[in-house]
Amino acid sequence: MNIFLTGKPGSGKTTLLKEIVEELDREFCGFTTPEIRENGERTGFHIEDLKTGDKGVMASVDIENGPSVSKYKVNLEALKMFSEKVTEDLEEADGIAIDEIGVMELYSDNFEEMLDKAIDSEKLLIATLHRNLVERFQEKGKVIWVTRKSKDKIKEKVLELIDKSIQ
Repeated sequence: MNIFLTGKPGSGKTTLLKEIVEELDREFCGFTTPEIRENGERTGFHIEDLKTGDKGVMASVDIENGPSVSKYKVNLEALKMFSEKVTEDLEEADGIAIDEIGVMELYSDNFEEMLDKAIDSEKLLIATLHRNLVERFQEKGKVIWVTRKSKDKIKEKVLELIDKSIQ
């Protein structure tokens, strides 16, 4: 089962993803992409392995080389390393959690390969999805729109969907 959480920035997609993974109490591989903030301003994004906590810089205003997305440069080497780790862990994991499927991540061929394997696997995939990519992924799984107001209801809905798919 593939579940894609989408919505506007600040709607709670990442928080919801983390809460669902925690509540399921299963072995997940994957990563999150928390913001890097300096002096109250977002300057980039880390990439953090769910299992090990290992961290790298996925995109930053301080990176000189790499594809540009808005004011950031994307660190393709970090995306490669973390995507390869997910691919390695995929076999033994109960599920995959990816935050986020977005424009930055899709610059990486390694990320796209890992994502294709995750989508095609029999494993549970829970991912946050940039709202501009919904059309591209809607045929590959269940797309659920998240808002701040609906976050808690959606969490219960997703947990019920997962519970039904396991039985």
